[in-house]
Amino acid sequence: MRMYAVFVIVALVLVAVLGAGCTGTESTLPENQSGATPTATPAPVAGSPASPEELVAFVEIAYEYAHVHGQEAALSEFNNQTGRFVEDELYIFAYDSNGTTLALPFQPEVLGKSRWNITDVNGTAYIQDAVATAQSGGGFIRYLYEDPADNFTVKEKLSYVMMVDQGWFIGAGIYDPEEDPLIMTGGADPRVRENLKSLVGEAITYAHTKGTEEALREFNDQNGTFVRDSLYIYAFDYNGTTLALPHQPRLIGTDLSGLQDPFGVNYTRIEILLAQHGGGFIFYHYPNPSHDMTLEPKMSYVQKVDDAWWLGAGVYLSEITGTDASNPPSVPG
Repeated sequence: MRMYAVFVIVALVLVAVLGAGCTGTESTLPENQSGATPTATPAPVAGSPASPEELVAFVEIAYEYAHVHGQEAALSEFNNQTGRFVEDELYIFAYDSNGTTLALPFQPEVLGKSRWNITDVNGTAYIQDAVATAQSGGGFIRYLYEDPADNFTVKEKLSYVMMVDQGWFIGAGIYDPEEDPLIMTGGADPRVRENLKSLVGEAITYAHTKGTEEALREFNDQNGTFVRDSLYIYAFDYNGTTLALPHQPRLIGTDLSGLQDPFGVNYTRIEILLAQHGGGFIFYHYPNPSHDMTLEPKMSYVQKVDDAWWLGAGVYLSEITGTDASNPPSVPG
């Protein structure tokens, strides 16, 4: 998934489409694509290392694949060394919540075996770390591991993991990552993540207390308590129909389940799945109302309200400030 050039081209096209005919923060999204199937990942460019953004997109696409095709078919594909989820250094691994190996395409001899207590040369119990991180809503872990694309040389590895459901999780990693970008220093910071969880929890409590109609009216009010500049509550039903989107009111009532970001992430469909399976975080690209609806990287947290609808809130990574110890990161608002 070496998609930087593709990303730039598609991003420019999407920005043009999103901004066409818009005034203020209003925008029109591309024509509904709810009947589309998940798009295949572009062919990798030989020798080009994957970025953390590409890594996360790779895992999120695999997450949707697992739900669309089911565990058995997904694990068969993840274990296929020539399958769609093996691209140079990138490959999907999978474990159950007890650390039993479900997918590891270049080490098939450990399938079905528990690796719960395994550690790297520094003593890091990385499977235990992966389980805890996945169960917290998904995120990054660091450890040392053999690179099958380089004669199984031990290298530093940065992985991103997500729970598929309560029983198992998936992940993928990149080797010898460069200096941490904002997707990690800000987007992975526990304080930023907890702030998003807190806002979503506050909105869910409001919805349960006031009822659906009153809650959606408040969430859609650009001057309401749940709109704080570029930070706002959005809401959908489980078909992908828009219920609250305060900066894009013309989209209320429309089906956005087919939308895809430039990295191939079907973000609304993935958010629906996350909400249905206990909630979680997602990284994707979406127009920023504080920057003239410019398409930007965003991290959101989503959770179900009830069996009829769900909601979320997200922070644009460009607006996460204070990533050093003397100035803690914060969610704008």
